[in-house]
Amino acid sequence: MTGLTVAERIIVHLGRFVGHCDEYSAPVDVSQNGISQAVRISRAHAAIELKKLKETGLVTEGLAHIKGSRQRRKIYNLTPSGMTRAGQIRDFAESEGIDVSALLDLARCDPLTFWETLEEDERSAFGMACLLRGPFDPSAVGEDFARLMPIDEQGMAVVPQNMREAVPALMDDSLLRESHSRAADHCLSIKDYAGRLHHLSRAGRTREAAMLIDSRGDSILQRIDGPLYEALSMLNRIPERYRPQVWSFQARAALRMEDHGRCRDLIDLISSVDPCSALMIEGDLLAAEGDLESALTCIEEAHELSPPSVGLRCRMADMLCELGRHEESLRLLEGMLRSSADDGSCERTDQVLFHIGKSLLRGGRPDDAVKALSKGMNMAPEEERRGWHLLMGEAYQAAGLQDRATEHFRMAR
Repeated sequence: MTGLTVAERIIVHLGRFVGHCDEYSAPVDVSQNGISQAVRISRAHAAIELKKLKETGLVTEGLAHIKGSRQRRKIYNLTPSGMTRAGQIRDFAESEGIDVSALLDLARCDPLTFWETLEEDERSAFGMACLLRGPFDPSAVGEDFARLMPIDEQGMAVVPQNMREAVPALMDDSLLRESHSRAADHCLSIKDYAGRLHHLSRAGRTREAAMLIDSRGDSILQRIDGPLYEALSMLNRIPERYRPQVWSFQARAALRMEDHGRCRDLIDLISSVDPCSALMIEGDLLAAEGDLESALTCIEEAHELSPPSVGLRCRMADMLCELGRHEESLRLLEGMLRSSADDGSCERTDQVLFHIGKSLLRGGRPDDAVKALSKGMNMAPEEERRGWHLLMGEAYQAAGLQDRATEHFRMAR
């Protein structure tokens, strides 16, 4: 397949680091782990091949501090005979039209050629790695398979973009679903709920996806993007008990992605099972389209249909605020705070304070907005704080405190 044996690839790899190692410091690339990753073989296989190369006098073994580590580890260097052999291998590769650097750089490998070299269990692991969106802990695929991909300076596995784009199309439907399913379970282990929803949807695990939307929908919605939005369209045969929640989530996702046609279609579905939610989402849609008066009418109608709700009244306050009726908005929100203090209930006090902060900011009172937001942010769940940081950044910016604003915008990212 490659035209070079594993031993020859190790020699060529080590030939790139001649003169870069001493007993005090050496790059990770000349350790057993670095060699196995570069040549994409297991550490056990690398140990066997290195032993053979030592016996033939092409490689020497020593101890050195690996850069970035306090421990001394075994490192490997070419002997003079090994350096001569490395030159011969490169000459042979050039004469045969073999791109040696591509063999040692996954980003330069042809995805189809590389995929065809993998065993079935390797395809399962590498396929999952190509589906994970961003660097990940190598333990997600297991030490034996982490060698298939580069590891960055933070110890995270990184799959090159060319592989991410090409490999999923090379996987059959069964393997693709299996890999998405494994990715979903990994996302659960690191509490990446948006990623888990994406992979559950792609894996056909609809019931679990619906349950996740029901329990984590609000925080996931803040991280909606193109791939996740596309994956949501694959949810079918939704269990009846979760349909209102899933349809509402999909409608709000469509609204955030500015897919207003899809949002309207979903509002029609929702109205048959949950008229109040349908009116609320329609109000948000009308507001996004600039018809604030009609939006407020929808929210008021929803309020008449439902029991008192913090979320609904906060939405009404938002509409009033957008219409420039800041004092009305504040009176509504502050009345909610007083009521909760009188009856001893603290239902989503953080949410009320968030909207008070927004009303104060839009009404030209950034200093007061900062006070309200500072008080409420400490009560808000960690996974819901992105919106808080964005609004806090706006408030500090309006108050002329750019350093504090920049800090909150950074935390929002």
